[in-house]
Amino acid sequence: MTTKLILIGLTAKKMNGIKNIFFIALIIITFGISASSCKKAENHIYGKVSDMSTGEAVGDVTVDLYLTRITSGSFSGTFEKFASTVTDSEGNYSLEFEPVAAGEYSLRLSKDGYHPNITDFMPEETASEYEKNMAIPKAGYIKFKIRNAYGAYQGDENDVARIKVDGINPLCSECCSSDYYSFEGLNVNEEFVCNIVAGDEITVNRYLVRKGTSDYKSRKYICEQGDTINYNWNY
Repeated sequence: MTTKLILIGLTAKKMNGIKNIFFIALIIITFGISASSCKKAENHIYGKVSDMSTGEAVGDVTVDLYLTRITSGSFSGTFEKFASTVTDSEGNYSLEFEPVAAGEYSLRLSKDGYHPNITDFMPEETASEYEKNMAIPKAGYIKFKIRNAYGAYQGDENDVARIKVDGINPLCSECCSSDYYSFEGLNVNEEFVCNIVAGDEITVNRYLVRKGTSDYKSRKYICEQGDTINYNWNY
């Protein structure tokens, strides 16, 4: 009789232990589900940054996310820095953030030896993930010195000089325009610097109209990264 009571007591204790383990497991599962359901959805902007000339991946590029906010149904119109990251050795980047009422996003790339590059885009109402692959241009420069040195002897106030740079990658947001730069009259003495993509071939075209005659010349250049091409034109 005594033996049976001991066995019954041990069985009861064992059952209570199993019940306790089951109860604790149930609490953990319930808490996990609750925490997961309370977690806010995140926006995700990701992609790859490559060299604009070679297409090769570029690491250690700073990727800054700027945005404009929508407040009380109106756009602020002013970009503010919101998040930042750096590309890995394979050029990959990833930005995750909680939903925000944004009117426009702006991704801005920067790295020593490269020109900054900017990509703007509008957020989509239903999208929470955006894949944005971007290119960053190696920094090169061309410095122009334009001077009407002989106009007083050979020309007059109707002299017109024009210069234009072709071959600049249109994806380079900080590079100089491919439009004409025009200079009129005798008192021309201008100096300015244009950003260009190092490693790419560009063509400088120049036109001079003087006393009813016109002259055209062009020349091709390739700039090394970090270098400056000096272009002097005395006419």
